[in-house]
Amino acid sequence: MSTPSGVFDESWFRVKDCRLRLMPGVELVRQQFKGEAWYVVCDKLGHQYFRVRPEAYNFIAHLEDASSVEEAWDHALELDPSQAPSQGDVVQLLSQLYRSGLLRGDRMSDIEALAQARKTEKNTRVRQQMASFLFLKIPVFNPDPFLRRTVHLVRWCFGSFGFLLWLGALIWGVQTVALHWSDFKDVSEGLLGLSNLPWLYLALLITKTLHEFGHAYACRRYGREVPEMGIMLLVFNPLPYMDASASYAFTRKARRVFVGFAGVYVELFVAALAVVYWAYSGEGMLSRLAYNMAITASVSTLLFNLNPLLRFDGYHILTDLTETPNLQMRAQQLMKYAVNRYAFGLHGQPVPANSWGEVIGFTTFFFASWIYRMFLLVSILFFVSKQWLIVGVLIAVIFGIMWLVVPLVKGLYYVFWGTQLMNKRSRAALVTTSFILLLSLFLWWCPVPHHFRIEGIVQSNPFVNVYSGAAGRITEVTVPSGAKVRTGQVLVRLKNPEMEQEAELLELEYQRVLTLIQADRSVDGSQLKGLIANREALEVRRTDLRRRMAELEIRAPADGRWIAPVLHEYADSMVPRGAPLGFVRGEKRYRFMAVVRQRDVDRLFTELQETAEVKLYGLEAQTLLATEVTPIPSDQSELPSASLGVLGGGSMGVDTSERTGSTSSEPFFEIRSNLQVPQGMLANHGQRGVARLRLPNLPLGRQWYLRVRQAFQREYKL
Repeated sequence: MSTPSGVFDESWFRVKDCRLRLMPGVELVRQQFKGEAWYVVCDKLGHQYFRVRPEAYNFIAHLEDASSVEEAWDHALELDPSQAPSQGDVVQLLSQLYRSGLLRGDRMSDIEALAQARKTEKNTRVRQQMASFLFLKIPVFNPDPFLRRTVHLVRWCFGSFGFLLWLGALIWGVQTVALHWSDFKDVSEGLLGLSNLPWLYLALLITKTLHEFGHAYACRRYGREVPEMGIMLLVFNPLPYMDASASYAFTRKARRVFVGFAGVYVELFVAALAVVYWAYSGEGMLSRLAYNMAITASVSTLLFNLNPLLRFDGYHILTDLTETPNLQMRAQQLMKYAVNRYAFGLHGQPVPANSWGEVIGFTTFFFASWIYRMFLLVSILFFVSKQWLIVGVLIAVIFGIMWLVVPLVKGLYYVFWGTQLMNKRSRAALVTTSFILLLSLFLWWCPVPHHFRIEGIVQSNPFVNVYSGAAGRITEVTVPSGAKVRTGQVLVRLKNPEMEQEAELLELEYQRVLTLIQADRSVDGSQLKGLIANREALEVRRTDLRRRMAELEIRAPADGRWIAPVLHEYADSMVPRGAPLGFVRGEKRYRFMAVVRQRDVDRLFTELQETAEVKLYGLEAQTLLATEVTPIPSDQSELPSASLGVLGGGSMGVDTSERTGSTSSEPFFEIRSNLQVPQGMLANHGQRGVARLRLPNLPLGRQWYLRVRQAFQREYKL
């Protein structure tokens, strides 16, 4: 009998002569994934489930009749040498089954083996829970008897009628949010207020309880047990959980998917009913609770439960829909295989992926899930640190040890002392050491481009608002909106009858005074002096009136394009004095006005370059050049445009007590520059964009350090 290369294992002698069997009560359930058969090892007593491949199943099946592990392995090897598990795979499989108490052997009694394995498994679970103490689970009781007695009451919810009712409620809820969006958004501003936090937590507790019962009833609906219910400390907040892992043994994919989706199914139904109640009820405690339930049931569903990058409902739904069991583990195995194969030169290992599609999928999932978990962890740390700084620091230290120090130590141990790399030790050590040194050099000593991004708006140069200098009615629009104009060109003519009548009366009075002066009927000249003074006063009034009448002709204050978006509103009404009629903007020269927070000003004043790159929203394909970048050395509070504030879509915080939305909630500095717009491209005044300022090159590690330090300074004033 020939054996394929790479099938032997140095630990084989420890297990080859053992006579092992599956424990009573353990069954194997066949499932289909992408046309391939898989088997689920089901422990009904301990409520544990493992998926194994057909080759592992064939080996387990031969254990029942074989006199030793080696004989069972030989049978599997004779049956299919190319697909038979290696000795290392057998050792790993037996170890997993034995630790879980699923094997009985001839070297210790069944009960002793079961007790020892249960103790080992329990200790392992405790260590795993302590390692992930932000998601600590505390079992409380077995809910299965209660579920058995009550499942008939909710069975209809998972049928056609229940689905139609759920769909109708969901449509009603979405429509209600759309109709009351303004009020819905306004109420959300106080969501994290101190007075609302108890209501928010109560809503979270209710929705999560219903969520877990959704999983449990769906699992019980199809005949599987739900053996455990308890409390999960999610970031120190107690929330309910139920163990519905028995759904792994369903042979039909649709049932596994539905059990995974059942919690979201219930939560979305609750969110829809809650938002409808909030919209059509008066103010009160129930209305407040309903609003918080609508928020928690919808936001948590999108960010956590349905997100496949976390090992929650979305992950299990994805693995079943794509028929890719053990997705996370296989992605990790692929990364380990790639390092061993291409970095350390270790050949002969089986590839964890069956196709290039799986290679791409596993790689994408591995990096995307790792990045998202890091992002979520950092967000949780900042959230906790805002409330309890010491607790946040403690969590950061613990997770730094767990996720950085421990994996690093394990990796180094594997490289320098692991038996698997015995024949490749020199290469593995050299590659690992070189990688660490090169990475350190790159992060801390290799300068790379350093940029700083800030938001701003485009301003035409010139840009002049046009106002009515006098009150009157529009008699003629000499230049239509959108046309080019020259300085002094008449744009609009107004007519003011009262001003014209005043001019006529003033002219008559002036002529009368002139006539009296010419007649000179005063003997002593005293009357003449009074008439002359009166004439001079009338001349001043005539000059002022002519100036005001000249203002009835609205002229262009500069060369550019005349824009009058509100002029039509005065077609049948009096234009008041000082009313905005439009503006004249230049089209050859532009400025970019950017704002920067006070905490970022120091390095800008000392390290800022004279040029910058600008991208405008709506014109992202083109990169514009900004020259003569100049910071204005004085802090301000009035934004150049309300669009730079959070209420207008920008990133600057604003004072919500001001209705304009352009008053910043913190001091900022202004940076001005001349924007070079290529010929043929039209930039709009007020258009928002982002400027990328070039700073002196800096190693990437130091850039990250600066950003983290600024974040701590901003959040904790450290």
